[in-house]
Amino acid sequence: MEAADDRIVAFLSDEESRAAVRFGLQPLGDAVKIQAGDITGGVHYLRRTPLDGMLIVDIEGIDNPQMALDDLAQVCPPDVQVVVIGNQTDIGFYRLLVNELGVTEYLPKPLTRDSVQQFIAPHLSGRSITWRSARGGRVITVSGVRGGAGATTIAVNLAWELAEVTGGHVALLDLHLRNGTTAVMLGGRPGPGLRIALEDPSRADALFLERTAIEAGPRLRLVAAEEGFEAVTAITEAGVARVIELLQSKFNYVVVDLPVPTPLPMLPVLGQARHVVLVLSPDVAGVRDAKAYRHFVIASTGSDRVITVVNRHDMPGGLPLPLIEQGLGAKPEVTIPDLGRRMVNALNLGVPAVTQAPALRRHLAPILREVAGIRPGAAPGLLARMFRR
Repeated sequence: MEAADDRIVAFLSDEESRAAVRFGLQPLGDAVKIQAGDITGGVHYLRRTPLDGMLIVDIEGIDNPQMALDDLAQVCPPDVQVVVIGNQTDIGFYRLLVNELGVTEYLPKPLTRDSVQQFIAPHLSGRSITWRSARGGRVITVSGVRGGAGATTIAVNLAWELAEVTGGHVALLDLHLRNGTTAVMLGGRPGPGLRIALEDPSRADALFLERTAIEAGPRLRLVAAEEGFEAVTAITEAGVARVIELLQSKFNYVVVDLPVPTPLPMLPVLGQARHVVLVLSPDVAGVRDAKAYRHFVIASTGSDRVITVVNRHDMPGGLPLPLIEQGLGAKPEVTIPDLGRRMVNALNLGVPAVTQAPALRRHLAPILREVAGIRPGAAPGLLARMFRR
C-alpha cells in the first residue's frame, strides 16, 4: 500500500462542490486533497492508501447509495471520519446515514463554503458544531471598495433575487444615509425614520418597520434614508445594533448596503454578517483596496466570509482577469460583464436591473447559491433549510 500524508481527501463529482471544499478548508492548505469523482473513487483510494483523517465522498448519481456506503465501510478504518455529500434532502435519509450507518456528517447539495466551514471544519478541529438559531435572519453586507463600483446595484438585485428564488422575506437596509441610491433604484421615497432609529435605539420599536419600511416587492422591504448633504447625523452603535436586531427578527434575509470606509458605529455589522460581498472595478486601486478590505474583514471577524465580485470586468481599459487574480492573490468568486444600456434604463425606471437585463440574474447566481444554499429555480427541502441556518 502507498503511504499517505493527506489529512483530508475528497471525491466530489461537480466543480461547485470542489470549490466549496477548497475555499471552506483553505486554512488547512496542502492537508486537503480534492479529486473529481464520487464514493467509488473513495473506495478505490482506501483500498490502496491508508488515511488518518477525513474522507469526503459524493453519492449524487449513485443508484444504490446504501450499498456503496457498505462497500466503503469494508475498507474504511474506524478512526477515519466520513462526510457524505448528496442531493437527497429528506430528513429520514440524513438520520439513516448519521444514526444508523455511522457517517460523521451528511450535507445536501449545493455545497457552499459557509456550510463547509460550519459543519465540516468543526469535526477536524474537535470543536462542537454550533447550530445558528432559526429565529434570526441571515445578514449579508454588500460594499464597494471605491465609489462607482456598482455595489448598490448588486445589493438591490441580490435582495430582489433572494425574495424571488427562496420565497423568504427579505429586508434591504441602506446605510448610506446621505447619498444612497437604493430607493431610486426601487422607485421609493424614504422618510427620516431610519436616521432617527440609528441615533436613538429606543425609537426602533414595534412600529418602526410600519413607519419606515417601503414595500419594494411582495416579499421585499426597503429601509433607507435620504438625508440632505447639510444634515448632521449622530449615529450610535446601539442604534445600528437595534435596527439590525429588529430586522433579523422579522426577515429571513437582511441585505445591508454598507458604506466603505465604514463608520465606526457600523463596524459591528461586519461581525454579524454571514457573508460580506465586496464589489470592485477592474482597476489597480480597486484591486488594492479589495485585498486590503478582505484582510480587514478576516482580522475583524476571525474568518474569511468575503465574496469578491469584479463588476464590469470587460470595461475598456480595465485590467484583464489574470492580473486581477494575481493582484488579489486569489480568483474572484464572481465576475460580471458590462451589461450595457439596460442597466441604466432600469435605474431611470426605478425597477430592479434583473427585470430589464435578465443576464444579470445568471451572474448573480453564484452569490445566491452561496448565500441561500440553493440553485436559482430550485426550492430547498427541509434538510437543506436546516443546513442553511
